[in-house]
Amino acid sequence: MVNVEEALQTILSHTPVLKREEVRLCSSLGRTLARDMVAGENLPPHDNSSMDGYALASSALREVSATHPAFLSVVGEARAGKPFRPRIRTDQAVRVMTGGVVPAGADAVVPTELVTIVDSRSIMLSQPVEAGQHIRRAGEDIVRGEVVLRAGQVLGPPHLGILASLGWKKVPVYKVPTVHILATGDELVPIGALPAEGQIRNSTSVMLEAYVSEAGAEPTALGIATDDKRKLRKKIQEGLNAHVLLITGGVSVGAYDFVGAVLAEIGVDVKFWKVNVKPGKPLLFGVLDDTLVFGLPGNPVSTCITFLRFVRPALYKMMGRVFDTALCFRAIIDHDIHKGDTRRQYLRGIVHQTDKEWHVRTTGSQSSGVLSSMAKANCLIMLPEDTRAVRAGEWVDIELL
Repeated sequence: MVNVEEALQTILSHTPVLKREEVRLCSSLGRTLARDMVAGENLPPHDNSSMDGYALASSALREVSATHPAFLSVVGEARAGKPFRPRIRTDQAVRVMTGGVVPAGADAVVPTELVTIVDSRSIMLSQPVEAGQHIRRAGEDIVRGEVVLRAGQVLGPPHLGILASLGWKKVPVYKVPTVHILATGDELVPIGALPAEGQIRNSTSVMLEAYVSEAGAEPTALGIATDDKRKLRKKIQEGLNAHVLLITGGVSVGAYDFVGAVLAEIGVDVKFWKVNVKPGKPLLFGVLDDTLVFGLPGNPVSTCITFLRFVRPALYKMMGRVFDTALCFRAIIDHDIHKGDTRRQYLRGIVHQTDKEWHVRTTGSQSSGVLSSMAKANCLIMLPEDTRAVRAGEWVDIELL
């Protein structure tokens, strides 16, 4: 039995990074950037006004006051997309709209509400003007030659906006891993069926499809394989036609837990079976050619935890994603917890802030079959291997979900 770190290291050491491809910008949301993107131009490309007002030269207007106003001739207009071309003199101004190019000779913008309109061709100023006021400088956002997005960045709406503003119609991204999901067990029926006595609906496949999609990969559910070695073998062979195969159930030590044996017969190189973790101890991991194979425990919470801790990091690596660990910090536990074994334990918790400190409590029953405990949780409480108990008021490590 391996520990959590050894298991994850083994998985990642056998996980390839997928090839790159170019996709249309509008189709790249949620994809992972495959190379650094370097700006070929400044953003904004020119000095422009951040206000509706008047562009002018500040050099002769720094001593202006109510008792010593200045009068300027309005010689034109600059609006977004329609610049004013001539260079202005110090006694001139150009009416400018937000986003309009600041004309040559001007180094400041005075908002419309601070200007007195004398007539259609002249204005009066009664407040001093400082150079640079209300001007967005060329390159203020992005400078030509700057790395604007780095490889490994998951592309969200603002990233697409940046790429569009710099003219990229296509972007290089990593390919998306395909994930096949196979549930096993005579007790399982499809979610639309009415379970007979002793049967349950196949909820774990639905959850895994959602988790895989959320991670950015492409899931395909293969249905249910009954506890028959021949039928199980056929289903597993079908499932191996993907980057990742997830099998739920059949990996423990029961009389009808055939998954490990069938995988060995097919030729899957099993790297480990059983991890020193709770829930999720029966986790199995193996490799066949370029396919990663995970045997996940059948209990729904165990399925969730093992996916989050072991499968998702592998998917992230395949997609070239820079894997930032989840937001982890310490909180005060609100009640006693007795652990009683030497496995690392992940408890479903609810964290909240009280009196400027973070407090956490469990969601109730921590049975690996109580899926509602996962639905209620906003964090996982991590108890190390050498911890046997924690007391109310002590600090514990938590990881936000």
